[in-house]
Amino acid sequence: MKTVNAIATFVNKYLIYIMIILMFISYFFPQPFLWIPDRTTNLLSIIMFCMGMTLNLDAFKMVALQPKAFFLGILFQFTISPLVAYGLANLFGLSSGLIIGFVLLGAVSGGTASNVMTFIGRGDVALTVSLTTVSTLLGTVVTPFLTLTLAGKYTNISFMAMLLSVLQMVLVPIILGVIVHKIIEKYIEYWLKTFVLISSVSILLIVAGTVSKNGAAIVQSGLIVIVLVFLHNLIGYGAGYGLSRMLGVSKKQAKSIMFQVGMKNTGLAISLANAHFASIAAAVTPAAVGMVIHQITGPILANLFVKKEDEKKEEVFVEKSEQVS
Repeated sequence: MKTVNAIATFVNKYLIYIMIILMFISYFFPQPFLWIPDRTTNLLSIIMFCMGMTLNLDAFKMVALQPKAFFLGILFQFTISPLVAYGLANLFGLSSGLIIGFVLLGAVSGGTASNVMTFIGRGDVALTVSLTTVSTLLGTVVTPFLTLTLAGKYTNISFMAMLLSVLQMVLVPIILGVIVHKIIEKYIEYWLKTFVLISSVSILLIVAGTVSKNGAAIVQSGLIVIVLVFLHNLIGYGAGYGLSRMLGVSKKQAKSIMFQVGMKNTGLAISLANAHFASIAAAVTPAAVGMVIHQITGPILANLFVKKEDEKKEEVFVEKSEQVS
């Protein structure tokens, strides 16, 4: 178990760097990873199960302790993100298949990677964990509803079929995880890092599989799609942080909301595109592009916040030193 814990600590510490390296490897040498895309749904369910295994009442305490920041985080995820995605896709006259893909990208909840970025960027980790948990649960209904509302005119969408898919991929594994957590509650601390490691490896596999299968399509999809996904990502960051600060949320809380709005659960969006829009090849492209872009912009932004804060602390320290002397 010590070995497993050591590996888990290493993977979590360097997860982003491992992910970026894996992206390049799976793009230039896709063959070893082509077995993964067909298992994306299973891997996503494993991630959700592991999330359930780590849940306790603390995951919901921010609802009571920080209601304003919590409410804004949930609201922005399911309004700003899908509406901006839909607006950009229509504004630039994308095909109906790409519009569906953009709606899926915007309509899913914040991804678990936002928790890691919040930690790196010195945001409110407790808040982002609560937001990830509750938005994931709410998304089982909200995501199919938003997809039907915004993209229903472009193709036939069955709300019930999509709802059942999300329940199967997300809600059921989380509930099972919570049940197992309760059963082995006395030993949960012993196994906790193992479940975190399983979740991290599953995320890495989804990224590698997505790039191996869609890497060429991403490159060939045209600069416009890449630019719009990047723009959607940046608007999510900017609006999430800027509006939160304007409405009186602290900087730490605003960073948590920012990563929640900017970094989406692209694994779920890809799974839904494959499950319900397999005949529309372009539908998976925005989420596939988003998976790559989010894993690049997230670490950059988190580290920029840290660098800026460290520089301010150094300036204050220098000023105080000069005053003393």
